[in-house]
Amino acid sequence: MRRPAVVLAVFLLFCAAACSLRRQVVTASPYCRGGGPLAGVYHPRRLKVKSRCRAAVGTVSKVKFEAYDGDVHVDLRLDSGQEELLADGNERLGGNLVVEIIPYDRSRVAIPSEGARIEVVGPWVADTQHGWNEIHPAWWVSAGRIERASSSELRRAQLLLQGVEGAAFEDDD
Repeated sequence: MRRPAVVLAVFLLFCAAACSLRRQVVTASPYCRGGGPLAGVYHPRRLKVKSRCRAAVGTVSKVKFEAYDGDVHVDLRLDSGQEELLADGNERLGGNLVVEIIPYDRSRVAIPSEGARIEVVGPWVADTQHGWNEIHPAWWVSAGRIERASSSELRRAQLLLQGVEGAAFEDDD
């Protein structure tokens, strides 16, 4: 009768130890999304996910609307202490972190103004084609304005995602 009690005590001890060893998972931001971190990104094979969700804070150096894939490129001068988000290739961009807002998110992710101090949230990736790091796609930007992608931008993005070559050069009629 004593042996089952000892086995039960050891089992409960192991259960308590296992529960106390479980890692506490802290989400980087309430704006992190579930699902595939690169959903809706054109040519995702070029991107290596370093963290499925990271936040970065800094000042916007440049905003550029890309006609080819409909992404909005934001060059972000990071606040001090976030240098680990950069790669050597980011030096070619003046030491800025690239932030990209994809066409499908433009109805809910703000496009910041140049000179604005912002926080961004999204997957932190290495662009293996360019050799720099990015937040791509940005799931949240703390300040700016919503500028929905046009129907032609959304159509081009859909065609590119489907692998239709030359989709960005289609007539907008």
